[in-house]
Amino acid sequence: MQLPVLYFISILLAGGFLVSNPKVEKRVDDCKEAFEFIYGEFEVNNQVEICFDSAGIPERYKSSVNMPVCDDTLCANVVLKIYWDLAGNYQSFDTLTGFPLTKFDHKKFSSDDYTKLDQILKNRNSMLRILKMTDLLDKSVKVQSKKVDAVTGATPVTIRKSIVEGAVYSSYTLWHFVNGSIKNQISNFTLDNYSEEVSRRMLLSDNYETQLFALKYFSEVDYEIQSELIFQVITQSVPLVKANTIIKMPLPFEESFKNYKLLSLFPELDNYSKSIFINRVLTERNVAEEFLPLILNHPDAFSKKQLDQINSAFTKFEISKKKN
Repeated sequence: MQLPVLYFISILLAGGFLVSNPKVEKRVDDCKEAFEFIYGEFEVNNQVEICFDSAGIPERYKSSVNMPVCDDTLCANVVLKIYWDLAGNYQSFDTLTGFPLTKFDHKKFSSDDYTKLDQILKNRNSMLRILKMTDLLDKSVKVQSKKVDAVTGATPVTIRKSIVEGAVYSSYTLWHFVNGSIKNQISNFTLDNYSEEVSRRMLLSDNYETQLFALKYFSEVDYEIQSELIFQVITQSVPLVKANTIIKMPLPFEESFKNYKLLSLFPELDNYSKSIFINRVLTERNVAEEFLPLILNHPDAFSKKQLDQINSAFTKFEISKKKN
């Protein structure tokens, strides 16, 4: 939800809270209900919506949540808008006007607290994934509330880097909410509404897990038809995605110019992806017959060790070294 300009300015002047991710595009989403998701011991029912861009192509999911995070008066409800991408990976959150997140004793989150919470939620490998609610407080150390008649335990030192200090229950509950089983429900809904446009959007994501999700459902025909998109992914993505793409693509391409284009990307690859590429083109005869003559025309792109492997493949498959 977009904050009114005057409200936003007044908050800045007062040194109040900011949303966790100021880069989130502020706009009115075109969304419709996707599914309902019941979460947590309090069985809060959350409606998840799928949102579309101006061309009507799905681009993300969102949910407006208002849920308790503990069973005593020390914890205020968490009220947020939360966003996931099409593979169910958490993207960001927005606060709602009048509903700042709070910590112990109802102290409002600072700007740094919002930033840290966003980083916590994006860490899929957080130690929060293996903790239980009972692990969150050290009952041997008592902390007295200054605002309510209550006493709680202190946060164990071992988990302080994994939570917003003073908001251990909010950190824990939100992490499990955004990274738990809702992720699978979102990805399944995406698959039920899959299209070439959705696949393309996911492949061009800046989240490598989302790219790998899309590659998982790429057919051999898709690689051939959308080769330019695949070449773009290989150029721009992380080593894991580059290597995975090279492993899965059906080589050689039917059209020779595509094989040449793939070879031209070799100098841009990381060392791991280069090794994967070399292995692909030297293992099968039909692939080697297509690529080895092309490689012979560009020997400077390869190391001495790689050229030795290539020369061995020429001999193994009895391929002529006559240049094209």
